[in-house]
Amino acid sequence: MIKIQQNYESKINIYPLFKNNLILEKTQGILNNLINKDLFTGEKNTLFHTSTHLGNELVHHIFIGLGDSSDNYMEILRSGIANACKKANTLKEKDVVIQVPNSIINGEALENISTAITLSTYSFNKYQSKKKDSTIEEYILVGNGLDNFKKNIDEGVLLGEMTILSRELANEPGDVINPETLAVSAISLGDSSGFKVDVYDRKKIEKLRMNAFLAVSNGSSYEPQLIVMEYMGNQGGEVLGLVGKGITFDSGGLSLKPANSMLTMQGDMSGASSVIAAMGAIASMKLPVNVIAVVAACDNSVSSRSYRPNDILTSRSGKTIFITNTDAEGRLTLIDALDYILTEKNVDKVVDIATLTGAAEVALGQKIAAVITNNDEFMNELNNAANDTGERVWELPHDDDFMKLIETPYADLNNSGGRFAGTITAGLFLGSVVGNTPWLHIDIAGPSWSEDSDGYFSKGATGFGTRLLYKLVKNTILI
Repeated sequence: MIKIQQNYESKINIYPLFKNNLILEKTQGILNNLINKDLFTGEKNTLFHTSTHLGNELVHHIFIGLGDSSDNYMEILRSGIANACKKANTLKEKDVVIQVPNSIINGEALENISTAITLSTYSFNKYQSKKKDSTIEEYILVGNGLDNFKKNIDEGVLLGEMTILSRELANEPGDVINPETLAVSAISLGDSSGFKVDVYDRKKIEKLRMNAFLAVSNGSSYEPQLIVMEYMGNQGGEVLGLVGKGITFDSGGLSLKPANSMLTMQGDMSGASSVIAAMGAIASMKLPVNVIAVVAACDNSVSSRSYRPNDILTSRSGKTIFITNTDAEGRLTLIDALDYILTEKNVDKVVDIATLTGAAEVALGQKIAAVITNNDEFMNELNNAANDTGERVWELPHDDDFMKLIETPYADLNNSGGRFAGTITAGLFLGSVVGNTPWLHIDIAGPSWSEDSDGYFSKGATGFGTRLLYKLVKNTILI
C-alpha cells in the first residue's frame, strides 16, 4: 500500500511543511501563490486544500502545517498526515503522493508518516451494508534517499496494522469477541508473528487458585480463559511482564451499570487488545527482548451465579477481598493475573494496562492515561515511550495514606474505595501484590475510546497502548 519513488505524478499531492522552512520550499508555482496571499503559513495543525487544472483534469494539493522545526513535531506530523489522507480519500482517486521534504527525511518521521497513513484507512464499518470504501490503492512517498529508511517505513506500517488489530478486537460486539474468541485471536496472532500462546480453561484456572478472577466470570455463560503469551528473543536477559485487562463485556454485574454506560463496554478489554497487539509487533520485529504477557479474560454478567456485594473472596496471593461493588471487577481479575505473572513466571518488571476507572477520565480527560508506579526509573522509561508515540501519560500521587480508603474490618482489602481518589486506590489495590518489583499501572479509561474521527483516530476504540508498550519494550534495547 505504501511505496517509495524518486518521482511520481499523481492527481493528489500532500506536502508536510514547516513554518520556518517555507521560504526554502517556495517555488513559482502553487505554494508561492498561497504564501503571497497568506492562505498557507505553515502554522502547526493547519491543513489547506486547493486544486489546479492540468488540461481537463484537476490536480489536488493538500498542504500540512507542522509549525516550527525546532519543536517536537511528531504528533503534529502524525495527525496532519492522517487528516490529509482522509481528505484525499474523499477525492476518489487511486493513488496519493506524499512529497517528503528533506527536513523530515529521517527514520522517526518516516516511521510516523507510515503509521499515520495506515491508521487513516481504518474505520469500524464491517457491519454496514453500504460501506464508503476507499478508492485509494497506493500511497507513494517521494523524496531523496528514502530507500535508506525502508525498515523504518515498514516498522511504521506494522505498528499501524497492530494498532488497527487492537481497535478491531475492542470494537467488536461482546457476542463476537468473548473470552474464547479472544483467546483464538491471540493464538492466531502468535502463529503468524512468532510468539507462544498457552490458554488455560476453568479447571486449570481453579488449580492456579485465581479465585477473584473466577468470581467475576461466574455470572457469564462464556467460560473464562487465562491467555499466556511468551516471546523470548534474548535468552538470559531480563523478562518484562505485561498484563492486560480482558473484560470482554462489562454489565457491572449485580451492581448494574445504567443502560447508556453499557454502550461502549465491549471496549472494556482494550487493555488486553493492546497487550496482544503489542506482542504481535514485538515478535514480528524480532526484537532481542524477553516479554511474557497475561490476559485474564472473562465477562462480567448477571445471573444467579454472579458474585455479590458483601462477598469475601480469597485472591491467588492469599489476600482476602471484601466486595463493595461488583462493577469494580477489573481489579479482581488483574490482582490474580499480576500475582500469577510475578510468582509463576518470575518477571523482572511488570506493566498492567486497563480501562479501570471512570475516575481517571474525570481527572485527566479523554486524551491522557493515568499511571501509578513504585519505580521512578521505570516511570521515566514510560515517559520516553509516550514521547515517542504521542500516547500521553500522567503519574498520579500514591502516598501510603491513600491505602486507608480501601481498608475494611471484614477483609484485607476493599474492592472499592468510594468516590474519592478512585483511580489511585484502584492502582494501590493492584500494587498490594507487587512488592518491590518495578511496576507500572496504566489506566486507559479515557484515551481507549474516541467519540470522534480525527487525525489518526477513528470513532470507537483507539488501540491506545499498543504502540506505547511496543516502544517501552523496544527502548530497553538502547538502555
